[in-house]
Amino acid sequence: MKFTKQTKQVVILYASTLSGVLLGVVASIINTRFLSPADYGDVRYVQNIINFIASLLLFGYFLSGSRLLAISSGESESRRIRGCMIVILGGALVVLIAGILICTGLQFAQGKDHIAHLFLLSVPVCAYPLFLNYVNTTAMGDNHIKRLAAARLLPNLSYIPIAYLLYSQSGATSSRMILLQWGLASLILCLIILSTRPRFKRLSPIFRTLNKENKSYGLQLYYGSLAMVATNYIAGITLSLFGTDNTTVGFFTLALTITTPLQMLPAIIGTAYFKQFATQPRIPHKVFQNTILLASATCILFILLIKPLVSFLYSEPYSIVSTYASWMAVGFSIHGVGDMINRYLGSHGQGKVIRNSSYFCGAIKISGYILFVYLWGINGALLTNVLSSGVYFITLFIYYTRFIKNGTTYANGL
Repeated sequence: MKFTKQTKQVVILYASTLSGVLLGVVASIINTRFLSPADYGDVRYVQNIINFIASLLLFGYFLSGSRLLAISSGESESRRIRGCMIVILGGALVVLIAGILICTGLQFAQGKDHIAHLFLLSVPVCAYPLFLNYVNTTAMGDNHIKRLAAARLLPNLSYIPIAYLLYSQSGATSSRMILLQWGLASLILCLIILSTRPRFKRLSPIFRTLNKENKSYGLQLYYGSLAMVATNYIAGITLSLFGTDNTTVGFFTLALTITTPLQMLPAIIGTAYFKQFATQPRIPHKVFQNTILLASATCILFILLIKPLVSFLYSEPYSIVSTYASWMAVGFSIHGVGDMINRYLGSHGQGKVIRNSSYFCGAIKISGYILFVYLWGINGALLTNVLSSGVYFITLFIYYTRFIKNGTTYANGL
């Protein structure tokens, strides 16, 4: 492969993501060493609910902004697009805080005072998921790969030493863990956002353009995200609802923490080539081939190593997580290849077909994370993860082949 700019960016993003995986594992080791499975489950349950609410609030505007940044005529226009997106982020943050306060009241009403206090303590640091969404989408559109790499490395890189020293000397609690981990991440992401130098002058024409783009592109992806991304958090809710406590929530989300980067690794190629994809009639053969090879090799290596690594790194109560993570690795690797196709179709404004693929995937998740979890507990959640990823990849691949063959995807029907 020629060592082009895109190749360099793939290497940078791949290395930073792989390093982020290792740092995420180290952070989870610290968290699980200092908290019991039930307390760790409480932390992840609260964070899961906040992530779920945050996923509902942006209505596709960040995705539309990302595409406008990719086709922007210059840096001045890009800065105003970023400024407009920050205004939208601010409005979403206000609604998110209101949602957290409602959750706090509901938990108090159910007599779960300790969970209610965790929700309340999360308010000062709840911007983290919105900040991360902003950085991920704007960096992709701007082709700011180094900022994207920093967002994946710096939060855990700063959290690990501080958390270890603090917890070793003063002990860990669920509330302390939420405040420290999300607090540091929010601060770092805020600095990354400010480094893009957004402008807030003459935003009205930018917002009109963004709103027009959102109706045809971003909003379609948002509808799809409701069916796919937002439904990712249902498992954490139903496992708690159908279980005796939040222990299985902790196990499931810990396995997610370990394996989710496997989805990100093949998608990295699509992210690095996103701007270039917008002018290409098809995904280059070598890009497709390398994506599949990367996903397959990483998945096999992960499955071979995860059991001894979990046994070595985590305490005995968490040993079962290695089995859960092996199943998730298969699903997320397949999903990652689908995400690369997603990036190509997205660069061509094919929001409706991405939405449709998300609908199919989301239908599996909604039914599986409710019915299968009710029937088989966490095993039902794992089965749902693999099935939904397979459906996501297959539908996107069908739409992609139609697009490159006919210049259309027949979005009104599969």
